[in-house]
Amino acid sequence: MPTRRSAATARRSLVPQSRDKLASLGAHPEDAETDVVGGFAAGAACRVDGAVPGRTVAEIPVGLDPEGVAIDVARRRAFVACSRSDLLSVIDLESGTAIGEIEVGAEPIDIMFDAFTDRVITADAHADSVSIVDAEELTVERSVPVGSYPSGLTADFEARRLYVGNSLGSTMSILDLDTYETIATVDAEAGAGAIGVDGSRSLAVCVNFIAGSASFVDTESFEAVGLVELGNGACAIGVVPERGEAFVANSLAGTVSRISLDDRTVLEELRVGRAPVGLTVGPAHDRIYVTNRGEGTVSVVGVADGREWARIPVGEGPGGVVVDPHDLRLLVANAGSGTLSVIEDLLNGPRAEVPGEDFSSLIGKQLPEFSLVDFRTGEKRSSREWAERKYILNFFASW
Repeated sequence: MPTRRSAATARRSLVPQSRDKLASLGAHPEDAETDVVGGFAAGAACRVDGAVPGRTVAEIPVGLDPEGVAIDVARRRAFVACSRSDLLSVIDLESGTAIGEIEVGAEPIDIMFDAFTDRVITADAHADSVSIVDAEELTVERSVPVGSYPSGLTADFEARRLYVGNSLGSTMSILDLDTYETIATVDAEAGAGAIGVDGSRSLAVCVNFIAGSASFVDTESFEAVGLVELGNGACAIGVVPERGEAFVANSLAGTVSRISLDDRTVLEELRVGRAPVGLTVGPAHDRIYVTNRGEGTVSVVGVADGREWARIPVGEGPGGVVVDPHDLRLLVANAGSGTLSVIEDLLNGPRAEVPGEDFSSLIGKQLPEFSLVDFRTGEKRSSREWAERKYILNFFASW
């Protein structure tokens, strides 16, 4: 059984910036509440109600079609799952540069970091497996089979369990986070992927992209305990346990569903940007960040008020998004531009002008019948044919 790494490695402390450096930037060290990272003051204390909602600190080239992002806070590193390169890009967050690549299984989509065992875990969709990577040595230790086309990962670190959403298998695999042995396989629905866990309620919620739903599973009995219908293309989730709520991004509907975890009902639909595909909850649980693949922005949405506070420009085709606990900066994987954006959120709350745009009346609704030419064969296919599972899954893989 894998064991916890040495205290020197697993508990490596962050080194704060010097008082002299704070002073050189015009700050008073005795009043400083944040570190200085990359030449800028960082953290919540620097948020302002100005005209600009966010600031781009860096735009770092990575591999092809980057999706998931994970952070090794102690080493100041980020790992980016580059799905079309079949590798992880390793980023030094202090210098803002790529320092290495790790070959993993075919088409890594989601990724997470387990500080307890000092390992990075990737969901390798076309390999039907997860890769276990040594975060210190930057090498793959092993590959573990799961269900068909795994595309979503999350963990309950206290219970030491790993949850994997298998899109083609319409299932959720539950593994022991220390031994990586499969504990249970639970039925979900078509396109099972992103997963949220609320340990206080012994509840896992699996988001089903194709079915447009969320499956609720009891994490003690592994029994299904509910199903919620969502918007088209549901593909990302964030949980706020103290509110008993989850937020799910619906990529084809252009919305975020606010869900009650106790009642298993949709409380409201929140409008964001075009094609929202990534979502994470801010560390203070006062806001969520939603990446809008169709317009190259991140929507900042208030958890309490449900308002879209602002949209922050990032790279092209943004997907995976996480918040660095060290400096509260956003790390956004941009599939279209093949980059990792490092962004400072400068918002204290909603801006006076809420973002908005004119949306087609067809968004979130069933498309009318149409025909398109299949350029592989030259034949014209109807919308019914284009809606066959193989086309939807290929669309999902690149979405």
